[in-house]
Amino acid sequence: MFTILAINGWNVLDQFIEALIPISIVVVLPVLVILIVMRQRRYEVDKKTEILLKAVENGTQLDPAFFEISSPRKRTVKDKLMGRLTTALVTGTIGLITLVAQIVLFSVNNLWQSGGDEVFVFPILSGIILAVGIAFLIVYLVGKRIYAKELAELGK
Repeated sequence: MFTILAINGWNVLDQFIEALIPISIVVVLPVLVILIVMRQRRYEVDKKTEILLKAVENGTQLDPAFFEISSPRKRTVKDKLMGRLTTALVTGTIGLITLVAQIVLFSVNNLWQSGGDEVFVFPILSGIILAVGIAFLIVYLVGKRIYAKELAELGK
């Protein structure tokens, strides 16, 4: 009786450890990234506050631009379009490669004749990823046509 309990106990522990890996990747990792970024920003504010207090003690004048919160760089139209093109190429390539690989594997293993709905799940998901890539390519081409004047000004 105890041997069965011991074997099942290790099985439960093994399953628990296997469940911790995706949880740590999906939950803990983003939380850690946010904590690190917030800590870095707080450090910047503390340093600027320390500089301000020293300047007030010494009676010196400070440039107000030094204390402005740094905002991220504004993206230009060209940056946005290149981001969409990159997304289109990456998702389209991944979708196409996985779709072709699955069709080849299913043909080689004769899984088409075995039937079952589970056979068509993965090619459908690959088709969706490919469709997203095609949609981003269309958005890039339409945006390139719409923002032609802005792109010409950036090129000068």
